[in-house]
Amino acid sequence: MEDITVVVAELLEQLASARDVAPDAEPSQIIVSSLDQMRFLVGLEERLDVMLDIGDVLPFDLSGRDALVASVRELLAESGVLS
Repeated sequence: MEDITVVVAELLEQLASARDVAPDAEPSQIIVSSLDQMRFLVGLEERLDVMLDIGDVLPFDLSGRDALVASVRELLAESGVLS
């Protein structure tokens, strides 16, 4: 599996470009709506070739890049992708 930190950074850069935001901006400035979170989720699933079980609430912590990576790792573990 690809390095989660790299995947998250590349997806943030891609979303930032689409929103015309600086690629090194905080996640909360790049992912500002539930639609952005869904785009991020779909990007994760495509890049990692997995299907993630998220329930009703998108679980991404947008308070910082490290927090976002940690929340992605937790989601992957809860979905049985990471052990």
